[in-house]
Amino acid sequence: MHWATAINYFAWYVFVFISVVWIILMIENKKGFLEERKPKRLPSASVLIPAYNEEKTIGKTIRSVLGLNYPKNKLEIIVINDGSKDKTGKIAEGFAGVKVLHNKKNRGKACSLNRGLKIAKGELIVCIDADSLVEPDILKKMVGYFKDPKIGAVTPALKVWNPKNFLEKIQYAEYILNIFLRKALAFLDSIHVTPGVFSVYRKDVLEKAGGFDESNLTEDMEIALRIHEMGYKIENNLDAVSYTICPDRWKNLFKQRIRWYRGALQNTIKYRHMLFNPKYGNLGLFLLPMNFITVLAIITVFFVFVWTYVTMFTDMIWKLYLVNWDISTVFQGINLMGMVDSFVSASLIFSLVGIILGAYMLYKSFQLNKERVRSYKKTYLIYLIVIPLIYTAFWGLALLAEVLRLKRKW
Repeated sequence: MHWATAINYFAWYVFVFISVVWIILMIENKKGFLEERKPKRLPSASVLIPAYNEEKTIGKTIRSVLGLNYPKNKLEIIVINDGSKDKTGKIAEGFAGVKVLHNKKNRGKACSLNRGLKIAKGELIVCIDADSLVEPDILKKMVGYFKDPKIGAVTPALKVWNPKNFLEKIQYAEYILNIFLRKALAFLDSIHVTPGVFSVYRKDVLEKAGGFDESNLTEDMEIALRIHEMGYKIENNLDAVSYTICPDRWKNLFKQRIRWYRGALQNTIKYRHMLFNPKYGNLGLFLLPMNFITVLAIITVFFVFVWTYVTMFTDMIWKLYLVNWDISTVFQGINLMGMVDSFVSASLIFSLVGIILGAYMLYKSFQLNKERVRSYKKTYLIYLIVIPLIYTAFWGLALLAEVLRLKRKW
């Protein structure tokens, strides 16, 4: 068996194995997906909104937070204007009851969150990006989990706001699937990312952790791993809904994902001591190792794919040169039926199994979130087939950027 084919087999095997694990978790914990934990009391909360050049969305975000169904005397809203060059700061200052801090220059999201954390008075800290919206009852649905003193943070169900074009609808499907996966991870005590769209933390846990890592590309992943390292748990509420405005152009999606994936690689190295470590339970023995193996397989498949086709192309060019560019002579030597047989016997079968499992998980995710799938069936089929290939390329480019030590930009 050719080594490239073996790697392809292995990559698909890993994907199929993990998909089966998620489906088993869903079946075993069917009732637990929609459980509610009502609070005995409502603790005070400080909402931190870091913002950099967000004049188009900051007003909507602040109005959304002001509209929370939560006692106003227990709610504090702090906007950190991170050296914006537009009207972000001025717009924020126009809202009564909102504290606005101004950074003289752009320092980054983690730095802004840390500055807000220093003056926050709430027992809980809520972080929300300046291009996000929330449902009014979201905070009430999340604070009940903090009755357990071992809970360090709680994550919401994150959806895409008002998807319009093809790319936004593709991400909409992805986010719905991630809602299901994040809840499944909660059952394993393995949530390793606290997304910046209304994740809630114990203030004292953040203070013990020393705040957010200001040198990290994905501070929401880094702080989640640090919370686990400190011995706390992270929960999720499937019914606590927040919304993000996702990239509407491929260029912006590329920039976002390269940052996310480089951050994931950065944190894998930083927290490598957790890998295969029974001290961290399912997170150390299952999730982080499987994530590491999966990413390694994805990146390897990308570079194998590139190497295979570059080699094939250069070989064909050389042969054309030797036969004075007679195309028919070159193609006579190619065993097309052999290539087709190899593809059908290997990649196609694995791909079909993967697509079927992915389609089932996506369908169940839509059911759990009470979302309609009929309107976008063609879009989601494309998501299952095409997007994994594109994200594979993104992972490969992210690794290349890390190896070449290109400047890390938020």
